[in-house]
Amino acid sequence: MVRCCRPLSRLFCAARRLRGPVAALVLALVAGGCGGPRLQAVRPGAPATLEALTREFWEEEMRNGPLWATSLGDHRRDAELGRASSAERERHNRALQNLAGRLDLVNRKDLDDDGRVTADLLAFQLTSAVAVDQQCRIDLWVVDQLGGPQVSFAELPNYHKVVSAKAGADLVSRYQQMDEYFRDVVANLREGLRRGLVAPKGNVERVIRQIEEELAVPVEASPFVATVLEGLEKSPGDAWKARLLAAVQQSVYGGLKAYHDFLKTELLPHAREAVGVGALSIGRACYAAEIESATGLKLDPEDVFKQGEAEVERITKEMEALVKASGGKDVATYLHDLPLRKDQYLDSPAALLDYNRELMTRALRALPRAFGHLPRTVIEVKAIESFRDKDAPIAYYYQAPEDGSRPAYYYVNTFAAGTRVLNKMPALAFHEAVPGHHLQIALANENRNLPAFQRQMGVTAFIEGWALYAEGLADELGLYRTADEKMGQLAFEIWRAARLVVDTAMHAKGWSRQQAIDYMVAKTGIRVEEVQNEVDRYITWPGQALAYKTGELEIRKLRAYAQAKLGARFDLRAFHDHLLAHGAVTLPTARTLIEAWVASVQASP
Repeated sequence: MVRCCRPLSRLFCAARRLRGPVAALVLALVAGGCGGPRLQAVRPGAPATLEALTREFWEEEMRNGPLWATSLGDHRRDAELGRASSAERERHNRALQNLAGRLDLVNRKDLDDDGRVTADLLAFQLTSAVAVDQQCRIDLWVVDQLGGPQVSFAELPNYHKVVSAKAGADLVSRYQQMDEYFRDVVANLREGLRRGLVAPKGNVERVIRQIEEELAVPVEASPFVATVLEGLEKSPGDAWKARLLAAVQQSVYGGLKAYHDFLKTELLPHAREAVGVGALSIGRACYAAEIESATGLKLDPEDVFKQGEAEVERITKEMEALVKASGGKDVATYLHDLPLRKDQYLDSPAALLDYNRELMTRALRALPRAFGHLPRTVIEVKAIESFRDKDAPIAYYYQAPEDGSRPAYYYVNTFAAGTRVLNKMPALAFHEAVPGHHLQIALANENRNLPAFQRQMGVTAFIEGWALYAEGLADELGLYRTADEKMGQLAFEIWRAARLVVDTAMHAKGWSRQQAIDYMVAKTGIRVEEVQNEVDRYITWPGQALAYKTGELEIRKLRAYAQAKLGARFDLRAFHDHLLAHGAVTLPTARTLIEAWVASVQASP
C-alpha cells in the first residue's frame, strides 16, 4: 500500500495515482448525486495540444492540493493549506470537466504511441474522479481514521521543512488556516447528516479517540511543534516560536476540538451500525464507481466475490503442500503454532527496524537479475510515528519528492514490536519497497519523458497489482530463505485474495464487520488485531482493496501471454522494463503495450 503521495487525499495515494495516500482515488470531488444539485455542463474551450492539457491538469492538481505539491517538492503554494468547502470543490470539478471536454477534441490519430498512452491515462483520471464523486459524495459522510485531516495535518512537518524564514512563516500560515478547514469539514458532514448520509459508527469512534489522544498532548510536545523544532538547524528566534505555538494552540487544537465535539455530540448518535456502503441510499452506484476507479474495469461485485473464493481455495492448497513438505501436520496447526514460537519475534523497535533494513539489502542485491533499468532514488527504513501507529497498517511505502530533498521511506509499524511475527515481514518488504512499490514508483518519477501527472498519478490496480506480483517475483529470485518466509508470502497472497471476498461481501452483500473479521482470521491466519485494522480500512475505502489481486492477476496473464508467444526469445528483464516504462497505466493499456512489445520482438531479426 502506498501512502502520502497526496496529503489529505480521500484515498491512499495509490488509489489516486490514483493515489494514492493518499487518498486514494479517486481524487477529486464533483457535484451531483445524493439528491444534490449537479454542476452545469462545461463548454469545452478552444482545442489544445495534449501536452498543454497535461500541464493544465497538473497545475490544477497542484492548486487543488497545495500540501501534496509541497510533499512533491513544489513550493509555490507553501503558505496555502487548501479548502474543503463546497465552493472550492465545485470550482475544481468545473476545471476537471473543462479539461475532459477539451481532451475529447484531441485527435488520437495525430498522436504517437506514447501520446495515446498519456491521453488514455489522462482521460481515466478525469472521468474516474468525476464518476466517484457524482455517485458517492464522500465529502458529505466519510469520517476517516487513516487519512482524515486529524492524521494528515499531523504529518505536515514531515515534508514541510523549516529551512528558511519564509518556510517558517509559511508553516505558521498553514497552521492558522486549519480551524477554517475543520469548519468546512463539519459543515459538509452536517449537510450529509441532514440528507441521511453518515459514516459507520466504528469509524466515528476511532476518529474521536484519535483526536482525544492528540489533544491530550501538550502543544509543545505535539508533532505540530516538536517535529518542527527537532528539525531546525539553528534557533528560529523567540518571536517566530511564539507565533508557532499560538497558531497550534488556537487554530490547530481549536479546529481539532471543534471537529471532535461535532463528531461526539452530533454525528455519533446518528452513525450507522451497518459498515458497508450498500447501507446508504447511494450505495450500489457508489460502490460500482469506486470499483471502476480502483481497478479501471467495470466489475460485477458478485463475480469478484466468487473469484476471491476461488483464489483463496487455490492458495490454501499451496499452503497445504508447503506444510506437508516441511513435515508439518496441517495448515491450521502450522499457523496456530507459528505465533507461539519465540524465534518469530524481536523484542524492540530498533531490532525490528534493523531486521527490515537487512531485507532491503537482500532485495536490492537481487534486482539486476530481473530488471535492466533500476531507479536512482534511495530508500530508507523508518518507523511510523507514535501519534498514529496504533491505527496504522503494518507497513507502507512513502515516495520521495521530485526535488530530491529526502529519500523514499519504507515505513514500518513498530508499535507493540514484540507482537510482530517475523515470517511475514519479507513478503511485506518486497511488496512495499523492492521489487514492489519503490521500484515501480521511483522509475516513473525519474522518467522525465513522461508528463508530471503520469509520473505521479496512475491506476491503483497497476500500482498495487505490481506490488503483489513483486511478492511472487521475490520467490523466483530466491529471496525467501526458509519455509516460514515462503509461508509468509502465501499468507499475504491469501490475505489479498480474501479481500476480494470481504470487500464485496461488506459493501454489496451486507456482511457485518465481525463476519469479515471472522472470515479473514479463519482463511489467512493473520492476528485478529491486524485483521481488525485491515477490515476497518476496507470499510473506509470501498473497492480499493480489490485492486491488488485484480491487478496482479492481469500482470501474470500478460507475462504468460508474452512467454507463450515468444518462447525462448522471452526476456524477463525486458518484459519488466517495458511494463514499467509508462507509469501506472490502466490494465487495458498495459495489455496493449505488452502486445505491441511482443509483436515488435517477433518482427525483429
